[in-house]
Amino acid sequence: METRYCIFEKHEDEYDEKRSRFIAEMYPIASEEEAKELITATKKKYYDARHHCYAYIIGYDSNIKKSSDDGEPSGTAGKPILEILESREVFNA
Repeated sequence: METRYCIFEKHEDEYDEKRSRFIAEMYPIASEEEAKELITATKKKYYDARHHCYAYIIGYDSNIKKSSDDGEPSGTAGKPILEILESREVFNA
């Protein structure tokens, strides 16, 4: 039997590299609509950020997956985030 993981509370972290600030937030979500609302709220919260890259997986069977590089070179931000979620077998996040 495969083990999958679901988070139950918001997690966040931040670090600076080469004069750039990176902020990561991870939320438990139950629907794509909820994911979109959180992305919109995060963009408002960090309105001065240059990029808002994200990824999410919804459903125990990972039936909904999406990622975005938001202006970063293609495949360099959203896809790696999604790959981490997949490799850790995280869903509804």
